[in-house]
Amino acid sequence: MSKVKCPECRGKGEIPCPLEYGGSRHPDSCPTCGGDPQFRMECNYCEGEGKIDDE
Repeated sequence: MSKVKCPECRGKGEIPCPLEYGGSRHPDSCPTCGGDPQFRMECNYCEGEGKIDDE
């Protein structure tokens, strides 16, 4: 089975804070990123690999 680029992180293996604030900047009280726009976390969809199995 071959691997393809993850559609969630576009092959990067990490994503920005997944919490939604209606398009606004995340507040300092955000429990995940603390308001840091540079914050990235491991992509859960591909488990940080950047690729998934081609189905």
